[in-house]
Amino acid sequence: MKVGIDIRPLKFAQTGLKTYLSEMVNAWEQLENFNIVLLSPTSKVYSGNNKFLKIWEHLKYLWWKQYQLPKAAASNDCTHLICADFFVPYKKTWNGRTLKTIAVLHDAFFWESPEHYNAIWLKLFHIIGVPAAKKADLLIVPTQYAKNRILDFENFAPHKILVVHEAAKTLPILSNPQTHLATLVPQLVGQKYFLHVGVLEKRKNITTLLAAFAQVYKSNPNVQLVLVGNTPVKEKLNDAVNINISIHQLQIEHAIVRLGYLDAENLACIYQNAFAYVFPSLNEGFGIPVLEAFNAGLPIICANNSALPEVAADAALYFDPTNANDLAACMQSMIADAQLRQELIEKGKQRLLQFSWNKAALEIEAALALL
Repeated sequence: MKVGIDIRPLKFAQTGLKTYLSEMVNAWEQLENFNIVLLSPTSKVYSGNNKFLKIWEHLKYLWWKQYQLPKAAASNDCTHLICADFFVPYKKTWNGRTLKTIAVLHDAFFWESPEHYNAIWLKLFHIIGVPAAKKADLLIVPTQYAKNRILDFENFAPHKILVVHEAAKTLPILSNPQTHLATLVPQLVGQKYFLHVGVLEKRKNITTLLAAFAQVYKSNPNVQLVLVGNTPVKEKLNDAVNINISIHQLQIEHAIVRLGYLDAENLACIYQNAFAYVFPSLNEGFGIPVLEAFNAGLPIICANNSALPEVAADAALYFDPTNANDLAACMQSMIADAQLRQELIEKGKQRLLQFSWNKAALEIEAALALL
């Protein structure tokens, strides 16, 4: 068994896809008998906003996925080909070699929220991506919730869909996180802050978090909210404008710290100095920040929807993500109840033991051996 891995997303991704692919490649490389080949185009990936260059990049992507990638896999004598961004080659036989194709489907967002995606991209998805995925030998999803939602929209063969849980992003454990914080964000030293990590997409529901925080801030003027995450490249997903408007209208500018994208060391610093983590998302296929927060020893306040209860189980304080008052009450409880915080921290440590990238790598290796 020789497995080709499409690592093209590592050229541009900064969100969960990058975490998933980089962590899985590292885990597979640690396995003794799992022979992998990393495959990537030599050209750069355009990520700007020029309309014509974006169309050209879509065409390049299609050429890579449907011709260059499978040809490269066959030329490297690969028996299997894994694509972590859903799209796999439709044609599976190249140079007399038939590839076993494996697609990773992280969620059902393409079906659930088509209005958030570029029209050309959606056409590629439905005309090429879905039929190719139906021909794939295995589909990997991160949760039972994701599997169920995907099957709600498409008649994939259920026996071909394997649930493999993801894990926390590997972050360093800093010996003195407060000293690091003094350099990174001096105004946060000694401050109590709630934390949210995630790209500024509409589904992340950050405006509801801001509305809830504004209520909490009135009675707790020393508490702050830290938002970590970059602005989405895809315009239809971008919620940055609404976030800016909400902060201004709620008059909480001086209590909000926005840090954009952070590298692993700085992200670890922000996690390890936080008071609690808040995850108000309207829809998640998994929710890696839940495990990152557990790993940093934080209590979690979590939306009660999609895959989040499957991942966090009993180690989170849940709320209705459409109700800012409900979230505000949870944040107030976290401030007032030290025993609650400690109970959630301990449950989070135990829940974290159920997830690891090594475990995920072994489960996928075992599944591939049966194809």
